Amino acid sequence: MEKRKEMRIGKRILSSLEEKPAIVVDMSLSGIKISMSRPPKSQTVNITLQVGEKVINLKGDVRWINRTVSNKVSNNIGIVIREAPPEYYEMLTISD
Repeated sequence: MEKRKEMRIGKRILSSLEEKPAIVVDMSLSGIKISMSRPPKSQTVNITLQVGEKVINLKGDVRWINRTVSNKVSNNIGIVIREAPPEYYEMLTISD
C-alpha cells in the first residue's frame, strides 16, 4: 500500500548521509529513500546529493530503517525532508 502522497521518482544518485557514502534509491517532494552500509546514529540528518556539477544539501528526519543481509549488510533509510533548496524541487519537476 502506497503511503506517500507524492509520486516517487526512482533515480540513483550518489550521495552522503552524515558524510558517509550513500545511494539515493528514490525521492519525492517530501521524502527520500537512501541505501547505505551503516545507519545514521542520529534521527536528524544532513544529506548531500551530487547531481552532475551541482551539490544539493538537504536536512531531514529518519522515519524508518530497513536492514537487509545478503552478501553484505545494507540499510534502506526513509527520511522525511525538513529543509531543501529550490534546486532539489526543480530537479524533481524536471525528472517527471
